[in-house]
Amino acid sequence: MLLPASLRFHRGWNPALLASALCCGTAGAQDFALRVAESDPLGLGRFVPTTAELLQESAGIESGIKGAYALDATLETVYDSNFFLAPSHAEDEISVLFRPTLSYTSDPEGGAIYTFAARYEPTFRAFLDHSDLNDIDHTGDLLFTMRGSRSELSLFARYDELTGTDRLTGSFNTGWLFAGGVRASREIASRTSIDGGLNYSISEFDGGGLEGATVYSGYLGALWQATGRTSMGATLRYTQTESDHSGTRDAWALLLEARYRAGERIWLSATLGPEFATDSISDDHSVNLRANLQCRYVISERWSWINSLRTATVPSPSSTGYVVNNHGFMTQLEHRLIQGTVRGGLELNYSEYDDVGITLVNRDDEKNYSIFLAYGRGFFNDRLGFDTSVRYRINDGSTDWNQWLVSASVSMPF
Repeated sequence: MLLPASLRFHRGWNPALLASALCCGTAGAQDFALRVAESDPLGLGRFVPTTAELLQESAGIESGIKGAYALDATLETVYDSNFFLAPSHAEDEISVLFRPTLSYTSDPEGGAIYTFAARYEPTFRAFLDHSDLNDIDHTGDLLFTMRGSRSELSLFARYDELTGTDRLTGSFNTGWLFAGGVRASREIASRTSIDGGLNYSISEFDGGGLEGATVYSGYLGALWQATGRTSMGATLRYTQTESDHSGTRDAWALLLEARYRAGERIWLSATLGPEFATDSISDDHSVNLRANLQCRYVISERWSWINSLRTATVPSPSSTGYVVNNHGFMTQLEHRLIQGTVRGGLELNYSEYDDVGITLVNRDDEKNYSIFLAYGRGFFNDRLGFDTSVRYRINDGSTDWNQWLVSASVSMPF
């Protein structure tokens, strides 16, 4: 993960805590089709901090060439009880993933006017029973930021290859995603700022009759700090989505935003508003509710409660004539031990299939439930991180299936 360039890079890194904050990523691969709808893939506009940001971690940044770099590697083993998400006669599989990661920032100490950051991470994958699927996935980020006394401009790009099962396709597939754009903000008064951005995303699947999507989006918003703790504002957003399966979808959204922060204990960011959409095939007009909620409550020095709610609309990658309105909710508790971190929680996804044209098959809405538990800690003066997680998933809809995902990994900086 590439942290926003506005964070300071310094020592005091605990690899186990960082990996624990980001674990259970194997299950996240199953939402690949939804990621094309992300307008902020690098988290540049994020208000609620992640665990890694609270700990001000940098994955072992070292000085050397002009700027600073980090090199670390992760070896992970994953057991999947239902490799192809089959409703019956499930096939299990054991895979081994090796991920070296090279990161660079031109401004390790923070405060520079111009900052450049980059990350490259290949994933070497090997399967026990399906060796024909062995290959390498490549992921990379680029971020350039220019800061002034009252303004900030960021240019970003991300390329991500992914291999695995996706719950919206219900099959094992390979694909890639590219996202890039520009974001800018300007403080126009002591308590008022405006921000805007343009974003381009495209996803593709390799074979299997699956279709990716192309998304163009732009937004303009304003935020007013009402009190020392509370801010509120509004954003106007336009999104155009194109896919061979569902045609072109044009959508305008008017979103109200509220932010609340109480010291270093509570962060809350909530965005809510209507979205008015038109589909090119059916020429139908629809109104959807758009919501994005992020909340972190530091209950005590060792306990934190984290919640998120997000809605997104993408073309169905597997069914012609449908778009998918996904509503996702996650809640988890995080407990910091003397040695390591334990996390556990629930995740719910409701995927509503709306027909926008001629449909070849009838698609039922799908409900996906999962429960997870993860543990991570460091060894040898935190030079070696160990992480393990267990996740159980149940899918109810066009296909009914269940799945166990068990993973264990070790990571080390160099």
